[in-house]
Amino acid sequence: MADRPTDPLESKNTTLSTPTSRYEQFDVNDSNEVKVKSGKKVGPLAITLLALLVIAVVVIAVTVPTVLLTRSTTQSSNISISVNSSTILPTIGVTSTVTTTKSQTIGWLNTGNMNIARYRHTASVLTNEKVLVTGGQNDNPALNSAELYDPSTGTWTMTGSMNNARRWHTASVLTNGKLLVTGGYDSSSRLDSAELYDLSTGTWTMTANMNNAREGHTASVLTNGKVLVTGGYDGTSHLHSAELYDLSTGTWITTGSMNKAREGHTASVLTNGKVLVTGGYDGISRLDSAELYDPSTGNWTMTASMKDVRNAHTASVLTNGKVLVTGGVGISFLKSTELYDPSSGTWTTCSSMNNTRFLHTASVLTNEKVLITGGQGSDYYLDGAELYDPSTGNWTMTASMNYARSVHTASVLTNGNVLVSGGFADIAVNSSELY
Repeated sequence: MADRPTDPLESKNTTLSTPTSRYEQFDVNDSNEVKVKSGKKVGPLAITLLALLVIAVVVIAVTVPTVLLTRSTTQSSNISISVNSSTILPTIGVTSTVTTTKSQTIGWLNTGNMNIARYRHTASVLTNEKVLVTGGQNDNPALNSAELYDPSTGTWTMTGSMNNARRWHTASVLTNGKLLVTGGYDSSSRLDSAELYDLSTGTWTMTANMNNAREGHTASVLTNGKVLVTGGYDGTSHLHSAELYDLSTGTWITTGSMNKAREGHTASVLTNGKVLVTGGYDGISRLDSAELYDPSTGNWTMTASMKDVRNAHTASVLTNGKVLVTGGVGISFLKSTELYDPSSGTWTTCSSMNNTRFLHTASVLTNEKVLITGGQGSDYYLDGAELYDPSTGNWTMTASMNYARSVHTASVLTNGNVLVSGGFADIAVNSSELY
């Protein structure tokens, strides 16, 4: 396998033409600072309305000292973001204090901030409707902390910490309501450890270790209740291997290996119970290949390849059973999208997103549309969001988030709202907002 460069937030030694992983290979060939790119578009009518709104605000400000839905945030840090010909994710430098004023965007509402700024974390909607965020990082060291978001109050509270600090790990809500966390990177080594969160006590207990240490892997809850873990990187090699966690016994057993080693891929549980794995990186190149896991046999079979090689992409199972793959990094940074039809085993090219993006999120809404948020473009972080309509196959911009962010999380709450939390854009972000 090819040597794997260090983290892009800590290194300038990777190029797009020589990829390393979903997380560690991105590059733009310029020396500009990484910028924030907004998806907002303003027309003549909007300008007129905005002018009237400004007049109204001035009048109100004479008698009312505080204008609602506006927040001023002062951030003092020693972090600046620069990009040269060998990295797209940022390096760390020295800068002066930055003061910004953020006004809430219609369509997005700011909600409580997390207690700890973090990215490369996980976020899981628990059976009690709260959202559990675990691990990640807010500088180079990985975090072991966890916190809970309560949609009824819009606030975050700290809960029990994991036994191991970890980032680029997975988190799966089991059929018994507990949360299984697996693998990741603790800032010094890749992990084979796994642990369980009990929401009734707010505590973590170690469970059996996986057979392989891995980060950049996937974990999927199968229809039989077992958890399928696939691929990843163990610190030396990119992995073909897959294994199953049986919550009834608390043990791991190996199952059939994938045909391709891959890290930074996606895994989607289809309506027929099979698991579709797409793309990723095998230690030499990004992949367009896809394969299917059959839980009844424990075997993998190749299916049709995607139209584009890609990693750092998303894959969403639509209500019609098809799988929508979006963006990522291939030969170039991608805005392309495609649909997999399990009934025919084929891919169809769809209309492209409005923005190039990778390390973004994709959420299937209750109205069956898919919401894409944030991520990174070729040389900027995105606050833009857009919607895919399966009935038309078209993309439309929607309101932009209040903050640009990448490597964040997006969780569809039981009330249908989408909670976006954390991420990275110049610095680690602790803000959260609701769509």
